[in-house]
Amino acid sequence: MRADDRNFGCRIKRDLVYKGYEAVVMENEAFRLTVLPGKGTDLIELLHKPTDTDFAWFTRLGLRPKEAAFSDFQSQYEGGWQEILPNLGGRHVHRGAEMPAYGEAALSSWRYEIAEDGPMRIRVVFRLELRSLPLAIEKSIEMMSGEAGFRLEERLTNVSPAVIHADWGHHITFGEPFLVPGTLISLPDGDVSDASYELPAKGSPGGFGVLPAGAGRYALRRPDGIGAEVSWDAAVWPYLWFWRDHGGEASPPYFGSHYNVGLEMFSSPPAATLEDSIAAGTAVRLEPYGTVNASLAFRVLLP
Repeated sequence: MRADDRNFGCRIKRDLVYKGYEAVVMENEAFRLTVLPGKGTDLIELLHKPTDTDFAWFTRLGLRPKEAAFSDFQSQYEGGWQEILPNLGGRHVHRGAEMPAYGEAALSSWRYEIAEDGPMRIRVVFRLELRSLPLAIEKSIEMMSGEAGFRLEERLTNVSPAVIHADWGHHITFGEPFLVPGTLISLPDGDVSDASYELPAKGSPGGFGVLPAGAGRYALRRPDGIGAEVSWDAAVWPYLWFWRDHGGEASPPYFGSHYNVGLEMFSSPPAATLEDSIAAGTAVRLEPYGTVNASLAFRVLLP
């Protein structure tokens, strides 16, 4: 049996196309992860098999095929989980380079290779060389047999003799059907008085805040005990953006039709331009030919 036809233990399905995008499926006995290297390495499936719980959230429009008239981040945004690099704000020009809103990494096609493919462990490495800045990013996703989750290791490299700054992070969202009223979000210790947030009824007002990442960990747990924990390198991504849309606002782009939260780790607070983050001293600084390494892990929580 060929490795990519294996139907037990850890396995990888490749040479797939989903709604026009190249896709890679990584799975084991307990968990299935779907990655779109053809769309910024978006993670669009985070499925715990035994409970049939998918933690990935989709907007009301979901994943749409690429269309020339709708090529920006918001028009292509389907929910799920995006890699954001090298800027966080709106479209602008930085040092003469065009910076699309939320950076080019989430809009680009990444190359990938299978680094390890055995029934006990799998690992896929995704790579992208940016156009806007002389940066290269490598993302390794690893899954072990029997574990309900995965680990992500990243390396950001300056491939030039100049000092380069960048904003960097992960745009992670959770929503229905996983999220329900009463879901308890445990925030990084010390961020709020009780370090927790309980999701209100549908139709309640939403909100947005930026929290210090603390030790780099948060968890969501529904009243039935099913949940997820995300942990990350808080030295690289020291800010947690926490936004809530509970369906209480009728304004665009969602018009009161969603019930979701975003829990996103970033190098900086929100900024209109990369220059703003540099001026604030929060942008990642890469020395000539220097590198920055970071890690992140996702695991399912059970009652």
